[in-house]
Amino acid sequence: MEKCMEHFMNMEVEPSSEPPTGKKGRKRPTGLTVRDASGIALLPPALDIVRNMARLGHPVPSIAAALGVSRETLNQCRKRQPEVDEAFAQGRAGLEFELASSLVEAARKGNIVAAMFALKSMFGYRDNGQTDTAPKVAVQINLPAAMEAKAYAAMIEAERQQGSTADE
Repeated sequence: MEKCMEHFMNMEVEPSSEPPTGKKGRKRPTGLTVRDASGIALLPPALDIVRNMARLGHPVPSIAAALGVSRETLNQCRKRQPEVDEAFAQGRAGLEFELASSLVEAARKGNIVAAMFALKSMFGYRDNGQTDTAPKVAVQINLPAAMEAKAYAAMIEAERQQGSTADE
């Protein structure tokens, strides 16, 4: 597994030289997609691009531009094609692994800020200690609505009479 992650960490991908334009309309054909009954589908070579660009930290719009599709189309492909979402997840996992490794390495070399951030983000620490993961108990007390003075006096009088009859 570690060797596989190292392989992904050392891979370099040339992202598209054309940034996303934000304009709606036809994208340039890349040969990485095909139209099927449910819409546009990504072909297997596109999975490597998705995986590698996600691994390098590119956002979804940049990945979509490299594939020649819109952000919406890429998101639809991720929903329809589990292998596309898996490739994206693998890329992000590789990036997370690299970043976490770099953070731990910096902390071990004495970078106090990195050590504090690692404790907070990885282990739930706060400035005043570790967060409590036990469930909290919530108690709710419902009070009756306010009464008019006459109604309250009548209620007290009724309770007094009940108490005196109970004593007898």
